[in-house]
Amino acid sequence: MAFPCENVVWKALPAIKSALARVLVKEGMTQVQVSKVLGTTEATISHYMKGERGSSVVLGQHVQEMVDDLAKKISNGSLSEEQITKGVCSICQLVRESCAVCGAETAADCSHCAHT
Repeated sequence: MAFPCENVVWKALPAIKSALARVLVKEGMTQVQVSKVLGTTEATISHYMKGERGSSVVLGQHVQEMVDDLAKKISNGSLSEEQITKGVCSICQLVRESCAVCGAETAADCSHCAHT
């Protein structure tokens, strides 16, 4: 049995970080810079870029728009570490509420996410 928190740690957060990493690199940041911003290793960023990690959860269009917006603000240098954390937490909450982590068709079918 996996607890909802485990699904977030093992699936949702890597998917969010992977999406952020790809956008940040596209915005012109190096993988070294991205690893520092996301608090992870350069190797992890490389895995994200290759799709080897963080690809088990499909983020919806609305989530991707939030990722894009956060990434632009990060690449502009206009956010503090606390603001970046809050931004990632907001995205994570949306992912959890959308059942993207467990893959349920609807919230009624879900027994793993935040709304249960």
